[in-house]
Amino acid sequence: GGIHGLIDQVSQGDSGTRLTHYSITLRPHLARLRHRTNQRIFQNRTVRQIIAQVLKEHHLLTNDYRFKLGTTYAKREYCVQYNESDLHFVQRLCEEEGLHYHFEHSPTAHQLVFGDNQMVFPKLDSVIYRRDNGLVADKPVIKRFKLRLETRVNRTTRRDYHFEKPLLKMEGSADITTQPDLEDYDYPGGFTHRDQGLQRANRALERHRHDYRLGEGQSDQPRLVSGHFLPLDGHPNEDWNDRWLLTEVRHEGRQPQVLEESAHKIQSPDNFQQGYRNTFFATPWQALYRPPLHHPKPRIFGSQTAVVTGPKDQEIHCDRHGRVKVQFHWDREGSGDDKSSCWVRVSSSWAGNRYGGMTIPRVGMEVLVTFLEGDPDQPLISGCLYHAEHIPPYDLPAHQTRSVFRTLSSPGGNGSNELRIEDRAGQEHIYIHAQRDWDQNIEHEQKIRVGH
Repeated sequence: GGIHGLIDQVSQGDSGTRLTHYSITLRPHLARLRHRTNQRIFQNRTVRQIIAQVLKEHHLLTNDYRFKLGTTYAKREYCVQYNESDLHFVQRLCEEEGLHYHFEHSPTAHQLVFGDNQMVFPKLDSVIYRRDNGLVADKPVIKRFKLRLETRVNRTTRRDYHFEKPLLKMEGSADITTQPDLEDYDYPGGFTHRDQGLQRANRALERHRHDYRLGEGQSDQPRLVSGHFLPLDGHPNEDWNDRWLLTEVRHEGRQPQVLEESAHKIQSPDNFQQGYRNTFFATPWQALYRPPLHHPKPRIFGSQTAVVTGPKDQEIHCDRHGRVKVQFHWDREGSGDDKSSCWVRVSSSWAGNRYGGMTIPRVGMEVLVTFLEGDPDQPLISGCLYHAEHIPPYDLPAHQTRSVFRTLSSPGGNGSNELRIEDRAGQEHIYIHAQRDWDQNIEHEQKIRVGH
């Protein structure tokens, strides 16, 4: 039994004639992750692989943690850790996927255990219920136990959209047959396939309802540990004599005699003077536990700039949708090549079925990137920008009345095509330049009028 942890904080207090007060805070090794904040990109990794990499960076080896997952999880094509601590990032990923974790303690170590079902939780020895009558029992017992029921969501729906399946209704729902209909509907649901939407909806419903029946108790059994099943025995309500999943345990112990002259300084609001006790919260074993959403995904409001990237030998790098890859200025780990980001869609002034406008940002260009719903995982290029190394086609402000569309021959950049419109009063002019060939196709009639 007992709790194992790392000393995270020590403070020295007042000194008496013989003794000095010290306060020590123990935390699990996972708590160290809260001290490092990062901004980086993970590509084509499962959540399990991402978490394992983060833990490894903090020198948590495979004997310090383990995964006991009953479901196979798809790789995330693109997953951004943006301005959040490693601990927040790991907890957020767990919450998004419906994974939970707990710690298993021994006298010399504690192990972090990730799971997604009830089978992962160890079972404690049964504890007898004996109503508190003010007397000390022969062995540790549960002295108080009560059950709270609360109205909760009974239907969840998750919907999303994917541009490669624009006509497909990507939606998943889960419900239980109760009235009234209390639905939690969310868009975007954060998935790219229908089956993922169904899983997200199911886990959201489990999250809403896992503690709609919540047990609360008090005991003097020090072996109670969160993330373990507590078999309750001897309660007059037979339905409660079952396994309960401990979700929270608060321990309290007092031994004032060792404090000697300072014992009188520590007071308890309910006159608890000596001994050990705890309070706990627990849910029924059959209610699948899902962690609450306490760690939201960071949002990027507004726009950022980035640089278009690609293989070293290519000036233009895109896929069949005209998407390109970029290197964000905050990404320290990106190599500025064709693996620096996911494929990023490029907005256009007009886009139809085989008609519209298309200009593909080229490698090295600076682009303006926005994020759908502020989601760092969903970048979208909304335009291109000039800077000190990439200057406009004509000097400014000397030629501020010119509107220009000039391209650059590729590969090599030894020529260009150009459409130039001059609006300076008295010098209005339209100029067209073809680097090589000029081909006109007029299917009915052409009229040219010259007014001079």
